[in-house]
Amino acid sequence: MMSGCCDHGAGLRAGAPKGLGNVARLTENSLRTAISTTFTGIRAAEALQPKEMAEVMGVSTQTVRNAEDGAHNLNSFNMLLLGKAFGPEALNTILALVGAKAVPAGALCCDNVGHIPLKIAEALPLLISLLSDGVCCDEDVRKLEVAGVIDDFIKAANVLERRRNEARLRAV
Repeated sequence: MMSGCCDHGAGLRAGAPKGLGNVARLTENSLRTAISTTFTGIRAAEALQPKEMAEVMGVSTQTVRNAEDGAHNLNSFNMLLLGKAFGPEALNTILALVGAKAVPAGALCCDNVGHIPLKIAEALPLLISLLSDGVCCDEDVRKLEVAGVIDDFIKAANVLERRRNEARLRAV
């Protein structure tokens, strides 16, 4: 069994959390509202017409319109198409109904968190040299991206955020 902060498998084996804190009661209506919010939000952010969104997802225009209007729930296959077309985070409004959020598989770390402080320590000199002037310009961001520093911090933050949320759920 894995241990420490990166015990990703335990949550899957244990099933859904016993207490979801402030998560609202799951109903057909809450699901339809979340789906509608998701679709209208994506279309607005991407400046897509219903037909264009349908083409990107590989579904009918009517499926997109029905999802936006709350006329029906999406089937699981169409949910996966949504996540594939717009990234797993596109499902966050829907997953929030069960107190979860989606992250790309690469955002999860392995079962050993010992590497996190080392990666951050290795990144600090570059971070300090680039940001010590009090400005975070495009060139600084490009250098941090090339060095993989941004992804290391995001991964560390994702692990810490996930573990904090799990601890909060257990405290309820």
